[in-house]
Amino acid sequence: MRAIGIDGGGSHTRFVLYDEKLGIINGIDIAIPGNYHLLGIEKLKKVFKEGIKNVAEDRHFDALGAGLSGVDRPSDIALISKVFQELGIEDVVISNDAIAALWGAVGGIGILMVAGTGSIVIGRNAEGNICRAGGWGYMFEEYCGGFWFAKRGTMAVLDHKDGLGPPTTLEKEIPKFLGIDNIEDIIYVYYSDFSKSKISSVARIVLEEAEKGDEVSKKILKEGIDNALKMISVVANRCNFDENFTFSYTGGIFNSRYFLMEMKTAFEKAFPKALFLKPRFGADVGAAIMAIDWRRNSRGKVV
Repeated sequence: MRAIGIDGGGSHTRFVLYDEKLGIINGIDIAIPGNYHLLGIEKLKKVFKEGIKNVAEDRHFDALGAGLSGVDRPSDIALISKVFQELGIEDVVISNDAIAALWGAVGGIGILMVAGTGSIVIGRNAEGNICRAGGWGYMFEEYCGGFWFAKRGTMAVLDHKDGLGPPTTLEKEIPKFLGIDNIEDIIYVYYSDFSKSKISSVARIVLEEAEKGDEVSKKILKEGIDNALKMISVVANRCNFDENFTFSYTGGIFNSRYFLMEMKTAFEKAFPKALFLKPRFGADVGAAIMAIDWRRNSRGKVV
């Protein structure tokens, strides 16, 4: 069976034509968000139309799966379903991008942690029940998300300046990374010249300083991982998994080899019988696999 998979994120929309026997046949990336809250529904329809046409190139496909950021409620799914109907595509299954990423990483059954700007832990069991923890938005305590690491690092520096916390190498490294003269100017980064991606990129500095041995940065890392493990445990219980569940990961924070190593070590200690696996595919292929499964086994049911 063959399907188109769509991974719609906050900056790019990726399309793939995937065959369960042949693998990836074609793929394209359009540098436009796949989140209708950011783009608007009419512009998103044009992106879908262009992407589907170019990735299929007149080839047949049996179904389409779309994993889209900002699609979490039934009203969102109904709205996006209407878009595909207007494009003449009926066999469509829609989820948020985290669920599609789970399908790509572990084949639809298991637990996935996404750690990018924010973070979420999401699981799906053999009955199709989906459970989650986190994912409430980067402004909240999304443990191990880039914004969370950056905020925690900034707070540690300001605490030391106010005499409330210990010294840290972050006091030198964060201003240097941001191109500001002194730590007092960081308030302008957060208030006057706010950029979510710019602030989140400071996570790299926190992880680098933790790896170098800065005690404050190491404490931040431990706090993040400890809470991530709690989220994983909650999701495993909600999904009724036994101790042998499968776990995988995705997102920019995991590009840090040091973070990945520390997370894997802590995970294996906390869940000694579970499997910690490198993701097999991304969310674009995951959306296609999700669509194939839905088309064959669960058509008309929740994915």
